[in-house]
Amino acid sequence: MAQLTENNLQLLDTADLLARAEAIRDAVQAKTISAQQVGQLFCDLTEACGDINRAVRLFLSVNVPELQNDIDARLAGADAAAANAAAEIQRSEQTRALVEALVAKLSTQNLNAPERVDITSVPAVVTISNPVRQKIGAVLFPRFGLGSVLFISDHKAVEVTPDGFVRPVALGRSTVHAVATADTSVYKSLCIEVVPPRLRLTAAGALRLDGKGNIRLT
Repeated sequence: MAQLTENNLQLLDTADLLARAEAIRDAVQAKTISAQQVGQLFCDLTEACGDINRAVRLFLSVNVPELQNDIDARLAGADAAAANAAAEIQRSEQTRALVEALVAKLSTQNLNAPERVDITSVPAVVTISNPVRQKIGAVLFPRFGLGSVLFISDHKAVEVTPDGFVRPVALGRSTVHAVATADTSVYKSLCIEVVPPRLRLTAAGALRLDGKGNIRLT
């Protein structure tokens, strides 16, 4: 019977090999070593295993689960991003539909035609000798309609410029029309009274004087 050659190979220290593989994994994740150092560590692992195939299997047995977890995490993040993107698209579509509905509704209306004239200020009583120019304020509704307001007076007691400045010309009352230029059927009629000068009184009933002691008239 042939004499068998004695096998003097030592058993692999799998605990040490596992520690080496984990060291490679941790170093790569922490980015504390260069690619050259990683290669050197893998060469050490191969030398310790005595077989590159065994070294690769051991290395992958340690790192593949970590890589798989990383891939799963990235895929989960991609799924969440896709869901968020789909939600944003849906919201955008809803917003676009609302805007289109509003445009369609507005396009059926005549935006240029005013509905009414709103008076913001008017001097109901004007003193005939008062030198201070007073003005009628008026705006159209809706505000985004085109056109402006034209003022027309009957010239009995006051004259009014087209832009609303009032000038008293005689005692009495005048009718002033604030007319929408875009549609003259839309207007507001005002009454302005012109009165003679009157003494101005204080709250206690005494005569009100100016800074020079002169009597103040309205």
